[in-house]
Amino acid sequence: MIGAALTSGRAHVALEESQPGAAPAIHEVKTGPVLVRGALPGAWRRSARLYADAGTTFHDNDEEAEVTRLGMLRTRANVSALVVSIGRGNGIRLDGRPWSMGTLHVYDGDRIIEVAMFGSTLTDRILDIRPGDHVKLTGAELGWREGMPQLRIDARSTRVEVQPPES
Repeated sequence: MIGAALTSGRAHVALEESQPGAAPAIHEVKTGPVLVRGALPGAWRRSARLYADAGTTFHDNDEEAEVTRLGMLRTRANVSALVVSIGRGNGIRLDGRPWSMGTLHVYDGDRIIEVAMFGSTLTDRILDIRPGDHVKLTGAELGWREGMPQLRIDARSTRVEVQPPES
């Protein structure tokens, strides 16, 4: 994947492709002021990011354009949804260190979205979640994986409430 660093005043944001090859126009961007339209906002490890895809365009800076300031990007989401599936994985990285992750697919009555958790975020309470449970996520990080939106649970900043199905 390719990317760039955007700076405006004291705000810095990484811009990267939402998936490999998703934004070929990013190769044409020159150093200097640029207007980015249609980028997907998100976060990675508590840092704001912009994800470029085929719908993202790059233009010469336009002082009259309506813009969102880099420091005001929406990078978190609150969701109340039904858990429809669960996935878990673990293994050993190339450097010999262990890794673990978990995923939930949740349905909010309109769409299904993937929720990802990594490492120490996989607490016993999270691991006890089952399909059919109702979850409320407050402050989940918004991200993108293979061009699809993804929510990420951060143990320090995401609140997770679980309500088992009524018997």
